[in-house]
Amino acid sequence: MIHAPAGGETSGTFQLDVEAVLGRLAELEATVLASAIPARRTIPAGEKPLHEVGQQLFQALFTGQVEDTYRASLGVIHDRSQRLRVVLRLAAPKVAALPWEMLFDPATESYLCHDLPLLRRIPAADYNLRPLEVTPPLRILGIVAAPHDLPGLDTDAERQHLDQALAKPVADGLIELVWAPRATWDGIQTTLMDGPWHVLHFIGHGDYDVNRQEGRIALESDTGRADRVESSRLMYLLHEAEPTPRLVVLNSCSSGEAGTEDLFSGTAAALVRGGISAVAAMQFTVSDRAAIAFARGFYAAIAHGRDVDRAAGSGRRSILGLGTLEWVTPVLYVRGGSTQLFTLTGRPVSLGLEIQPPVALPARRQAAQLRALYLHARAELRTKHYGQAIELLDDLLTLEPGYSDAAELRKTAAVRQEMAETYRAAREAEDAGDWEAAVHGYALVRDDPDFADAAARREACAVRQRATDLEDELRLHAGAGNWHAVLEVAAELQAVDPEAVDPDGLAARARLEVLYTGARQAEEAGDRDAAGRAYAEILTADPTFRDTAVRHDTLRSSAQESSDSAQSSKPTRSKARERRSSISGTGMASGTQALRVRHDNPIIAVAFSRDGTRLATGSNDSTARIWDATKGKELMRVHHASAVLAVTFGPDRTILATGSGDYTACIWDAIKGKELRRVRSDGWIKAVDLGPNGDRLAAGSRDKTARIWDAATGQELLRVRHDGVVNAVAFSMSGTRLATGSGDKTARIWDAATGQKLMQVHHGGSVLAVAFSPDGTLLATGSDDGSARISDAATGQKLMQVHHDGFVYAVAFSPDGTLLASGSGDRTARIWDATTGQELMRVRHEGAVNSVAFSMNGSRLATASDDKTARIWKGAVLKPPA
Repeated sequence: MIHAPAGGETSGTFQLDVEAVLGRLAELEATVLASAIPARRTIPAGEKPLHEVGQQLFQALFTGQVEDTYRASLGVIHDRSQRLRVVLRLAAPKVAALPWEMLFDPATESYLCHDLPLLRRIPAADYNLRPLEVTPPLRILGIVAAPHDLPGLDTDAERQHLDQALAKPVADGLIELVWAPRATWDGIQTTLMDGPWHVLHFIGHGDYDVNRQEGRIALESDTGRADRVESSRLMYLLHEAEPTPRLVVLNSCSSGEAGTEDLFSGTAAALVRGGISAVAAMQFTVSDRAAIAFARGFYAAIAHGRDVDRAAGSGRRSILGLGTLEWVTPVLYVRGGSTQLFTLTGRPVSLGLEIQPPVALPARRQAAQLRALYLHARAELRTKHYGQAIELLDDLLTLEPGYSDAAELRKTAAVRQEMAETYRAAREAEDAGDWEAAVHGYALVRDDPDFADAAARREACAVRQRATDLEDELRLHAGAGNWHAVLEVAAELQAVDPEAVDPDGLAARARLEVLYTGARQAEEAGDRDAAGRAYAEILTADPTFRDTAVRHDTLRSSAQESSDSAQSSKPTRSKARERRSSISGTGMASGTQALRVRHDNPIIAVAFSRDGTRLATGSNDSTARIWDATKGKELMRVHHASAVLAVTFGPDRTILATGSGDYTACIWDAIKGKELRRVRSDGWIKAVDLGPNGDRLAAGSRDKTARIWDAATGQELLRVRHDGVVNAVAFSMSGTRLATGSGDKTARIWDAATGQKLMQVHHGGSVLAVAFSPDGTLLATGSDDGSARISDAATGQKLMQVHHDGFVYAVAFSPDGTLLASGSGDRTARIWDATTGQELMRVRHEGAVNSVAFSMNGSRLATASDDKTARIWKGAVLKPPA
């Protein structure tokens, strides 16, 4: 670094795979040009190659002390209310050929040339040490070359475009634009003699001869065919003008491209080396819209006496207004140290436009006309014709700057116009599927009564954005073979958008992959029953999946052989105890449905109030509801911004806690439905529980943490962490311990005050449910390995295990601790003897059973299901304790 406002000369090591970046130039050009298509609305996604290359260039250029000096200089310039500019002295040809205009600062997340003038300085002597004094107008010679053997150019349109861009400075007498009558070598040479010309503006075709390593532009031959003129010959032609133009603008493809073997082989660099003070050129193909915008901003700044590097920045900003990425296409080369090319002296010379002085009107008539303008403007504003209102108010304020409240009305009209444009852009983004842009736009106008549907549209687009992100994440996990993660994301996607389809069938495949992995593990562990059930479930879904059919048949044959062998020997009592209880054993009772309630989407959670009179449910429809547990009448409903994944009552029926996919847990007045407290996590809250006294709220989150908050103040009291999603939480009856279940295949018990881990048990899959026995000595767990277990809560010793034919989503102890209820993806809820594991009762839904709960007296069982219903059951085994 040669010079910096922060002082000192610093240096760093430049490390960059130059060839790799050069190899991406075609991709970068395609990205930039594609962004110029007006219908395109996904520029942020398409901008990724620019971000990547720009960040590579920045991190290669600004290293160590160089970066420190750069950032210190930004601070110094800010304090001085000045502007920093970046001057690149690039001597190595391949380095000079890189697209430095893409420099992207990851710390500020911004492109340098959006805010700072950026130019490339050619290492050559400065022939023009002082700015050229010019009495306006600044004379520009325009050349349009359209050979008939190259892609057609509408020469009249090209002239009209530049005329349009320069209309105002021309009318103000600041610029004179003259078009060369012929674009042949001879024609241009003759026109150059009619100078002086301060600027030459070329529109036409250009390319880069890779074989000769030299840039070229295409003039016209006498026959109208292309006459390709190398940059070295073009310089000789320009010397015909006296003086030689200080500034050349090349609106042609590849005119700003640099050679990788010779620093001066590109057209723009060669012209600067030949004596031109500054050349603005295009390193990529440029659209007409961008070329016009650049010319308008660039020349207006030049005509107002600005330095050429600041003028180039003005041109870039004009392109930015179009919403494309083509601001990166212009390249500015300068020679020597000065960027002030011209000093404008004297007053602009009239261009022959006769301006008549206004005719004075009688005061009363003039007042009437002003009043008419004012009323007309107000009428246009009221009918939301903001553009017309602004024009009328501008006319009014020109005639009478202080007229009534016209200035304030104009501000109002401008704000209303901006809001209307923001809403229109958001609608277009929504139609194009650019959800991020739509959400941002609707958020800006959602509180405006003129756009009453903006809030609802924002929410809908936010859902679609989250769903799209989840679909992309699901595909990434599937590509990496992370099938448990695929299932977690699929469940989240279903909660966000219940109508979403399974992307590419990956969630269905993930379920089979998880089942298959579990079956293989069970088979290897000698648990043939579990393996056989898993293989059978896979075959029901996909008979051709992997080698499942072969393995299933092998297990069946092996089981038959074992059965035949067993006829000759009776199993010992100890072995019989080790066997799992048969689900079809004698003594199993059926449940009787006593009540059914319904949501609009799958129900994820269910809970009884302590007195048993109320039933709470949480659903993917984003609501939690409280029902009369006897009559099924809905008593109260509360809303979250996403699926309600967990519900629980406080010590009495007046308090309800909920957890949601909107990253929040809430405590509600369960009588009035009033929100009392809301806390936030960094992910979906999948489980909640209230302490025995209702003074603490525990929640498990997809951010891999379980947290405890003060229920009254919302202050976080404790945070513990797993290595996977926390799917379940439960306080012990004393409130001194907290149990958690996680996607890391463990259930853990923690000291609820200190966060010390007291105990840990492992499953073969994600732990989806946990529950303490009433006396706190046992811990029940449910897993996607298809099992429910009871373990010693102090030692972790496994005491009992039962199996479902699908994931076990829920477990619960009866109030006396003698029964264990479980809910499963096999569409059943079952009640087991908590000591022997014998199945005592089974009830069935039409979808997965996600949650189970005993009433406090043990006489009823509540279940919640994907079939959109919650049900209350009675049965012979469900009797109040004596």
